[in-house]
Amino acid sequence: MPRTDPFFLMADDHITVEGGFGEAHPHAGLETVTFMLKGTMADTGGRLDEGDVEWMTAGSGIVHSEQAKVSEGMRLFQLWLTLPEAQRNIDPRVQIIRGATAPAHREEGVEATVYSGRLGDAVSPTLNAVPVTLADIRLEPGVVWEPELPSVFNAFVVVIEGQAAVGETSAELKVGTVGWSGPVGDGDGALALRAGQGGVRLLLYAGAPQKTPVVSQGPFIAGSREELAGYYAAYRNGAFPHAGNMRPLVS
Repeated sequence: MPRTDPFFLMADDHITVEGGFGEAHPHAGLETVTFMLKGTMADTGGRLDEGDVEWMTAGSGIVHSEQAKVSEGMRLFQLWLTLPEAQRNIDPRVQIIRGATAPAHREEGVEATVYSGRLGDAVSPTLNAVPVTLADIRLEPGVVWEPELPSVFNAFVVVIEGQAAVGETSAELKVGTVGWSGPVGDGDGALALRAGQGGVRLLLYAGAPQKTPVVSQGPFIAGSREELAGYYAAYRNGAFPHAGNMRPLVS
């Protein structure tokens, strides 16, 4: 966890056949960040189209994903983020960030859509419990771009199309690979990205480590076993609100 903090896990979900899946299930003590890479998904909480992101702060507890309907060939990434200890039990909320209207940084050979945080001259209005930058970056062939990120962040990139040389070591990353970068000091630092001959598309995730001991079980992340037991008891007693009954913040 110290090497990936505040990122807890990432699910890469591929659905080959159109239809429905999933039962109502709870989360607490974390945030889920769902990036719709391809296709569509709709449930009682709303609809995500290709390029959209759902940023769900579970906080003190929430129930979601009831009877989801997905398109053929749907693919999404869902990231779990730990919450700061002081905000682990904040009221739950749901934010939908539309890819079509998200702020973007553009310069010659570079397009970066920013869903959270700041990258280049693009600043996202997404509300964060943990400082996080999330961007969908496209570079034309041979282009070098060095966006600035806080040097205390842990960061990783996922290559979606093409290939790139990344970081001080110019690590060669191709489709389906992930490259990690750890904290390197204070202030801001540059993350070197060099596109390969066919260009590259990659997702960048960067976040501030919380350095807080956590325990997890099932869909919950907590600071202690006692807190975990409290989440289970609250869920069984019907205390968690349903995401489908909440009005999401849409940007």
